[in-house]
Amino acid sequence: MAITPNTDIRIIKVPLSIDNKNQITFSSKQAQEEYFKSLPYIEMENCTYQRKDSVIRFNAHIDDIIEYNYVMYKNNNYSDKYFYAFITGMEYVNNNTTYIYITTDVFQTWQFDFIFKESFIEREMIAVADDVPRS
Repeated sequence: MAITPNTDIRIIKVPLSIDNKNQITFSSKQAQEEYFKSLPYIEMENCTYQRKDSVIRFNAHIDDIIEYNYVMYKNNNYSDKYFYAFITGMEYVNNNTTYIYITTDVFQTWQFDFIFKESFIEREMIAVADDVPRS
């Protein structure tokens, strides 16, 4: 049984870095999707199935996409979920194709699937002005 290619891939310029030191939280999946869709992007539609942490064969010259650092994609034939990933490298193939290497952004991809359980805070940070020695 053949599956019609139906994956949407969007490369984006985002203010996130792969070290996950600064992440953006959203109130809903819709707000998250709207935010990422509002950023500068280049889109490629009706692609073959995109695998997690793999290579995207993007139909563009590397010089036209080198400034992009993030990807969001959805495999429409299998789910309605967007997957988010960092671009970890690009490789020139020819004038019409660039290999884009990706690593999944676990926080953005699964942000609304986390279940936070009750926890105990061992230490808290306080303002420097409030940090005074006690006798």
